[in-house]
Amino acid sequence: QQQQQQRCGGDRDEGVKHRFLSVQSGKNYSSNDGDIPPNYSSQSNKTNAMTGNNAKAVVEMTLHDAMETIGFGRQQWIVFVICGLCFCTDSIEVGLLSFLQIEAKNYFNLSDTWESTLTSVVFAGEMAGALVFGPMADRIGRKKTSFFAALLVAVAGLASAFSVDFYMLMSLRFIVGVGVGGMGVPFDLLAEFLPPHMRGQALMGVEFFWTGGTMFVNGLAWGSLEKLGWRYLVAFCSIPVVLAMFAFYFMPESPHWLLAVGKKEEAEKVMKKAAILNKCPLPDNFVLIQSSPAVSVNGTSYIIGADESTALLDQEAATLTEQDSRKSSTPMQLFRTNLRSTTLILFLIWLSTGFTYYGTVIIIPEYFGNKDNTDDDGNNDDFNFPAMFVAGAAEFLGCIIGFLLVERMSRKKLSGIGYIVNALATLLLAIKFPKAVGIFFVVIARASALLSTSITWVMTPEMFPTAVRAVGHSWCSALTRVGAFTTPYWGDASNLKLSVRLIGYGCVGIVSSIATFMLPKETKGVALD
Repeated sequence: QQQQQQRCGGDRDEGVKHRFLSVQSGKNYSSNDGDIPPNYSSQSNKTNAMTGNNAKAVVEMTLHDAMETIGFGRQQWIVFVICGLCFCTDSIEVGLLSFLQIEAKNYFNLSDTWESTLTSVVFAGEMAGALVFGPMADRIGRKKTSFFAALLVAVAGLASAFSVDFYMLMSLRFIVGVGVGGMGVPFDLLAEFLPPHMRGQALMGVEFFWTGGTMFVNGLAWGSLEKLGWRYLVAFCSIPVVLAMFAFYFMPESPHWLLAVGKKEEAEKVMKKAAILNKCPLPDNFVLIQSSPAVSVNGTSYIIGADESTALLDQEAATLTEQDSRKSSTPMQLFRTNLRSTTLILFLIWLSTGFTYYGTVIIIPEYFGNKDNTDDDGNNDDFNFPAMFVAGAAEFLGCIIGFLLVERMSRKKLSGIGYIVNALATLLLAIKFPKAVGIFFVVIARASALLSTSITWVMTPEMFPTAVRAVGHSWCSALTRVGAFTTPYWGDASNLKLSVRLIGYGCVGIVSSIATFMLPKETKGVALD
């Protein structure tokens, strides 16, 4: 029973005020007043006792209160796994590019420019998908949008394995990219389904799926590329997203979004079902209300997005009809008053991150296969699979560090430090070292890159209000794809020395770190609106 209380947030009630409204008397009771016992079912009974046996007691709860009540349980695990499979898909499709661009170049006899174009069209598709699926998620819902995106990745990904020429392959990979551009929407849904006290660690936990996807594609390539060829590799990479599609039946809609568009009864049904799955039942007669002006978390009062623009959005959300609320969720709201600075700084971070992170993924095969890094027998293969597998596995180190520190340190400091460490490690790679030393710096670079970008992923949905959370996050993701779109032309520029290209990536990484420290607010422990 004590474990269930902890899972259901029983020991956090002191920081949350639930209101119990007697319909007969119109009197409000607060759980902090001492009139209402801690147990919610007995709270309701006591309210009935105060007002007479025939009175109907209505328990008013904000969505934050309800989330804290049901805690983290089976419902969150379901969303977590589906979100993880989508995140894994994104990682796999990015990691696949390291192998596919070289294999396609050899198979279709491509020039360096067309080799880079194959990678760039995928990122161009991701950029287009992010721009489309983000606003779509704020208009038609997180669940439907996530399914449509996964469907595109699954169908076009499998079809890519049967491409008859390079143009067909390039077109299908573009469609895959469009679908991958929507893979961030399940992440926002998960963020909206978590209590604040553990949101950071849960979202960081999703990053293990990203690293698992990196190791999955590297392991597949290592075991099957030489024996079966690139077509089988491309087909096998569609497995996680197909599994995610079957699991979408069990995915709930975001109660934050339902409440924001006026579907209050549906939001209440979602929360009741989640409470049953988590074995932390809510009162039968509870009703959801708009978020309070301030929420107390761990003894501190927070207002999510306490700037003028977010307050205006919250006021609008409380009065709009469902149709009007959907129309109001436009990207232009990202540039209102004080929200504008947050948006622009995040845009810069995501743009530079896309250039450096994906550039590292692309350039590592060349680093380990470069003539200056040949093995003792003088071999110079396209892929050094053991070294690449170790480099991919290094991202687990970044995941572990982030998971342990995300709720203990400032999000801004943790991410900013990660970016600067990544920049320094990348700059050191420009110096000629023995291969063992080079692998060490690659491990540091990949681990710190994963750490910093993961914390940025955690912070971004926390920076935006529900009305524009998906569009804000997706537009940031689109900027990452812009950076990723351009990075092959720098990373694969054979007319430039490898050291010069590495220095370029290191300098851009420093920009990411500076921009992160310039973010106007910290989001650790903040309740979502």
